[in-house]
Amino acid sequence: MKLTFATEDCVVGIVVGFLLVMYAGKLYPLKLSPYVYALAFAVFIVFIFLDILHEFSDLSTHPGFILFSIVHSLVDLALSLAIISFFTGWNIPYITSIIVPYFQNEAMILYAGIFLVAGNLLWLVMYPFIY
Repeated sequence: MKLTFATEDCVVGIVVGFLLVMYAGKLYPLKLSPYVYALAFAVFIVFIFLDILHEFSDLSTHPGFILFSIVHSLVDLALSLAIISFFTGWNIPYITSIIVPYFQNEAMILYAGIFLVAGNLLWLVMYPFIY
C-alpha cells in the first residue's frame, strides 16, 4: 500500500505543516503562490488515503492505535481540504462553510501548521514502538 516506507505520510505532513508555519511568518516568512500550497496539500491527501488503506490492510496492531491513526488521518484530511479551499477559493461542501472561516486569522493558520508538524512528528517517533 505504501510507496517507499511506512511513515511517508508523516514526512509529507511535517513538510506541509512547515509550509503553513512559514506562510504565517513566525518561523521564516515565506509566502508562495496559493496554488503551490494547494498542490502540496493535494499530494498530502494522496498520502493520507494511502495511510488509511494501509491501516485497514494491516490489522495486526492494537485496535486503539489503528482507530487513533484513522481519526488523526481524517482530521488531517479535513484540514487539508480546508487549506485547499482557502487558497484556491474552491467551494467544498461543509468544509468551506465550517472550517475555512477560521483561516481568516493568520494565527489559526499557524496553529494548523503546528498541529500538522507536531501530530505527524509524534506518529513518526511512535511508529517503531507501535509496529
